[in-house]
Amino acid sequence: MKTKIYQTFSSLTYQLIDFMTITVSIWIAYKLYRISGIGESAIYQKVDIIPVSMAIGLFAIVIMRFFKVYQMNSSVLNVEEIQNTTKGLTGAFLLIMVILVFGRVDISRYVIIFSYFISLTLVIGLKTFLYHIQSVAAFWHKLNRNVLIYGAGELGQALYREFSNSPKFGIIPVGFIDDNPLITGRSISRSGFDTTNGINILGNRHDIKRLKESLTIDEIYIAISNIGAETLKEIQSFLNKENIKWKFVPNLYKASMHKLRIEQIGQIPLVSEEESKSYYMSYVKSIFDIFASLIILVILSPIILIIVLLIRMDSKGPVIFRQDRVGKNGEIFRIYKFRTMDVDSNPYSINPLDQNDPRITKIGKLLRKSSFDEIPQLFNVLKGNMALVGPRPEMPFIAEQYNELQRERLRVLPGITGLWQLSGDRNKAIHENMDYDLYYIQNVSFFMDVAILIETLIFAFRGI
Repeated sequence: MKTKIYQTFSSLTYQLIDFMTITVSIWIAYKLYRISGIGESAIYQKVDIIPVSMAIGLFAIVIMRFFKVYQMNSSVLNVEEIQNTTKGLTGAFLLIMVILVFGRVDISRYVIIFSYFISLTLVIGLKTFLYHIQSVAAFWHKLNRNVLIYGAGELGQALYREFSNSPKFGIIPVGFIDDNPLITGRSISRSGFDTTNGINILGNRHDIKRLKESLTIDEIYIAISNIGAETLKEIQSFLNKENIKWKFVPNLYKASMHKLRIEQIGQIPLVSEEESKSYYMSYVKSIFDIFASLIILVILSPIILIIVLLIRMDSKGPVIFRQDRVGKNGEIFRIYKFRTMDVDSNPYSINPLDQNDPRITKIGKLLRKSSFDEIPQLFNVLKGNMALVGPRPEMPFIAEQYNELQRERLRVLPGITGLWQLSGDRNKAIHENMDYDLYYIQNVSFFMDVAILIETLIFAFRGI
């Protein structure tokens, strides 16, 4: 019951916020239309603008519902909702343009075009903001479910990260329990935007009854990697006896590095790997990357010239920093960046963790803060070494130590931006944050790339 109330309330809240945002965006678009001089001869009365903007906002919400924007699904860094929002808003405004053309409605096409770009930016920006505050908002916590995770190993920690990355799911892990007495009391940090907090291993199965009462536990998730059938049956019987709700997490975490298809023959579940035949990855992505990179380079050319001059004036040494990185299928390539550190710095030493690192130049601090030091990587995209979106390329001596799971990130071209770059875990080693890269590789699509690029633009100044 609590879950249903939570999901209904959250869904309605998001729909209302989106409706108001789109409606306001149309007002802003009309003001830009007038200020820019495009619409000097066209003046709409407020009595006309208000109902039209509200009608368009309502229409957009209906279309976005069709694209499953308001389902309370779980996804890393909310990227699935952002992706569906991009699809829904694009589809809605395309249909609106068709209606205007064929219905001969007297509304400027420029206002609709402005409205689309403003709405897309504001709606995605607000969704990203709400995504972060929802995990700490006390009001939402009252509707969430408190859960214990039974098993503090790899599978249990992966489940914890998923819950932490998906606050809209309405689940708050309050602690682990594990039958290994040597790890009781240990704290496990979560990934995502908050890496400072975590939850503790609070005891073993004999502490469940006490914890249920003291922490108001709604449910227990059994997530033990190597659990046997008899042990699982024993745990389930114990939880049933104590009248505690439970869910069992099958150990498909490593297998899920590839997309899985689950079928059923009678009462027997069958798991198989889906064939990966992405038309976008095979043909469209490289064309899109090259076309978009050329446009970005043209737009940023004045900024590039200024950066070159500032680096020259600030310190001795080359403007461009070159370094060997590992690309798709383990191929080595030279990555390009604007130089942000002293020329005598070891190019393969540990990356600076904050702005106070003495190796960073004065201009380098600004470039890192704004992420403008990454601009030369657009030439890597044009050369075919990199993509706009993808896993970050790692240095060779680190990639040589990859295990089987970590080598999965070498299946695709590395990217200038991506889920890891947007996360709060970017101060950690790249290969220690596999959840982001695996999720991207499994779910890559045109609209996911667009969603990540938009979020990158919105939060471009979060670098170090």
